[in-house]
Amino acid sequence: MSEGMFELISLAMRYVFSGLMVLIVLRAARGVLVDSRRAAKLRRLSPMTGLTGELVVVGGDRKARRGMRYTVIREGLIGSSGNADIRIRHPSVRRRHAYFQLSRDGLHVQSHAGARIYDRGDRSVPELTLGDGGIVRIGGIRLLLVLSLPNAPVDASLMNEEADLFALRDEGPREPRERPARREEEPDPLFDTDRMQEEDT
Repeated sequence: MSEGMFELISLAMRYVFSGLMVLIVLRAARGVLVDSRRAAKLRRLSPMTGLTGELVVVGGDRKARRGMRYTVIREGLIGSSGNADIRIRHPSVRRRHAYFQLSRDGLHVQSHAGARIYDRGDRSVPELTLGDGGIVRIGGIRLLLVLSLPNAPVDASLMNEEADLFALRDEGPREPRERPARREEEPDPLFDTDRMQEEDT
């Protein structure tokens, strides 16, 4: 190998290792930034600062799978933006889709700038109030509210559904069923005391 080729390879390796070091530093800086943002969000969502419950995906697709959970605080913004308090990454969800605020009656959700939200019956509404167990559809994502507060208000539509179920169960007086007559079994000869006494006499 000539001296010029050796110097060229050495120079190239120096740039390669320098580039790797810069890449490692950038990835480490990005990791620190992401962790600091996550820590700040967790501090903001801690129970001492107003954690109220969760929104659970009960209907979605691959981008928002069933069972995914979003933490709910006392008030904030629902959207796909990185600044949203409840960030739902889905093409059917706008950057700023709806605002929410906890009240005595439950979680009040109001659409932003005409964005569509739907109630339990898939009717488009400008706003609605959800109790514990309430369902709202944001874009194409169906969400169930689970409140973690003591004495949380229960969703009225859910109570109506339970009442309908009880009504179906108690449709009227039922005729008593007749029990089949019990068949008297013959006693076992080994334990038939009357027969043993007759044989002794």
